[in-house]
Amino acid sequence: MDRYKVIVPRLNVRKAPVADFKTQNIISQVTQDMILELEPETNIPNPSLGKWLKDSLGQYYWANGLTKLSAAPAAANPPTSTPPAAPTPPAPAPAPTSPSTVSLKGLPTNLPANYQLGVDVSHHNAKPDWAGFVKVGVRFSYIKLSEGVGTPDAKAKENAQNAVSKNIKIGYYHFCRPDARNGGTVVSDATAEANEALNLMKALPKSNLALVMDLEDQASWDTPLKPADYMLWIKTFASIIQTGMNAGPIIYSRKEYLDRKLPKTHTLGNLKLWISYYPAQPNCLKVTIPNGWTDWAIWQFTESGAIGQNPKIDLNILKDNSVFINP
Repeated sequence: MDRYKVIVPRLNVRKAPVADFKTQNIISQVTQDMILELEPETNIPNPSLGKWLKDSLGQYYWANGLTKLSAAPAAANPPTSTPPAAPTPPAPAPAPTSPSTVSLKGLPTNLPANYQLGVDVSHHNAKPDWAGFVKVGVRFSYIKLSEGVGTPDAKAKENAQNAVSKNIKIGYYHFCRPDARNGGTVVSDATAEANEALNLMKALPKSNLALVMDLEDQASWDTPLKPADYMLWIKTFASIIQTGMNAGPIIYSRKEYLDRKLPKTHTLGNLKLWISYYPAQPNCLKVTIPNGWTDWAIWQFTESGAIGQNPKIDLNILKDNSVFINP
């Protein structure tokens, strides 16, 4: 197969080549500058549309949205006899895939061009191995800031300072508890939580990344709000953060949860998405996202990453650099 680079903002990934672009067989999308390994498809229903290419999974791409880079390395033929022993050359350094070279096993396939590897930590991570993070190429860390109202994370400042000392970019996340407990209404509750998050950040190292709204349930708690009120809560919180940081927040959650909690016709797709999704074989082209969004900005692909002295750690792929607000 040959290597191709996406040259359009978004390129549809299809089940098969189409005779016209009205055919609804889109599986997903890839974004500009992604690198793919593809081969030509000979069975083309309408040659006037141009050529088509396919990947190893049998997914198809319109060739006019791609430019050819170079052929992927061919597999070497096995020797017919045992060659003479020769000194083993030193292993080559891994090719750079981001501003800092990433050297970590178990990364997803089909990584976007210029992706960045990140972690997220809270007080639950007793002693994060920041030197270990740097060694494998971690470039950013999201740090738990607070939960609801009146519960700042006890290790937020320590984690932020340690990350900054290792030149790791930082962002903060707030675990939301959407209800009407603070002030008696949905709007007053969301306002109280947003203002608390903004106030807490004033005493911490400056964030490089947009604030994250962590929207999920816990074993002993879930939002009691109905879908319409849940969306109102999120919009209220987001509006206050937008004003306070001059940047809208990112939504973190999983597909099943947001599909269940939000109205089917919600209007939150303008907020960037950090999706939690742990498949057995992570593939950046096969990330399932909630209704109302067309793409993800950050993907948490495992909660059991192995880096340095950390027992286990959440690992993330960032592909949308617009989430950096103070790079």
